[in-house]
Amino acid sequence: MKWLVGAYYFKEDLSIDSVNYDSLAPGNPRNGFATQDQTNKAYALFGSVNFDVTDAFNMRTGIRYTNDKKDFTANRLIAPPFSPTFIGRLKTNTSASDTSWDVSGTYKLSKETNLYGRVAKGFRAPSIQGRLLFGDQLSVANSETVTSYEAGIKTDLFEKRARLNANVFSYTVKDQQLTAVGGAANFNRLINAAKTEGSGFEVDLEAYLTDNLLLTVSGSINDTEIKDSNLRTQVCGSGCTPTNRIVVPAAGFSSAIVSINGNPLPQAPKYVANMTMKYSMPLAGGEFFIYTDWAYRSKINFFLYEAREYTGKALTEGGLRVGYKWQDGKYEVAVYGRNITNQIRVVGGIDFNNLTGFINEPRFVGAQFKANF
Repeated sequence: MKWLVGAYYFKEDLSIDSVNYDSLAPGNPRNGFATQDQTNKAYALFGSVNFDVTDAFNMRTGIRYTNDKKDFTANRLIAPPFSPTFIGRLKTNTSASDTSWDVSGTYKLSKETNLYGRVAKGFRAPSIQGRLLFGDQLSVANSETVTSYEAGIKTDLFEKRARLNANVFSYTVKDQQLTAVGGAANFNRLINAAKTEGSGFEVDLEAYLTDNLLLTVSGSINDTEIKDSNLRTQVCGSGCTPTNRIVVPAAGFSSAIVSINGNPLPQAPKYVANMTMKYSMPLAGGEFFIYTDWAYRSKINFFLYEAREYTGKALTEGGLRVGYKWQDGKYEVAVYGRNITNQIRVVGGIDFNNLTGFINEPRFVGAQFKANF
């Protein structure tokens, strides 16, 4: 049996200045300024134990108690256009504690194969969003908890020339902290979703196809869903086309408010795949190599709400690197290319007062010399 006990203490003093400039006036003068100060103190007590139930079955379990406190102050000293000149010094504080735990086990099916499972409960302390440059109120997200389940297999194949790992997982987050980004109000707000559920499958394979050729392949299926019939957020202020159910129609300078119940989490693709291949061979006392890597992800939502203009299409990017190493890898020279197919996609957006998107990096090539000391 092996065991561990410990204690943890954390203290952070954080100061942030938020500044706005008038980009339309000569000299771009400063026309907005706010300060934010936060003190965060946290401590934890934890312990874990690891023991063999049988020669083939090992179990591990642990527990952790956490206490977290935050004190936050924000002050707008110069009000940007369309914001109240004086709102006073705003203060808030949070205090939360929680007991988290995990239980896991590994069963040795054979010398080459292990089965494993894990159940765990996690905790995230409350968060404060107090950027007051444009917003007039502090937003606070309550603490969140997550319960997760995972089971899988790890196995060596073909006399350890290959390794295969696979697992299934599921999790439920209660009171998940989410950030409602931008929108017509042009500031971020913290909100809590009553429940978020996720589940999926992961697999990865590493194999030497020959003594000189190594292949790795991995992929996953990920389903996420926000489950909160009362959760709403304001959509873009730029005339986009939301596809969620409208709860409060747009009026005047206020954009529509929609329900996000049933939406996936933002920036969470359902399908992800990766592949690498490396060919290497001894040459003149060093190593010549060719390496390529490829990554794919399916479509994504940029924000909590769904809109036609703020949905990212599927993206595939590949790279290639050809080089030579010598003196046991101390020196390396190589030529390389990234996004070699030059596939361009919008990967994010700004949804305040225009339909702004930003793209992934286009194709580029280069040469590199590296020395390790």
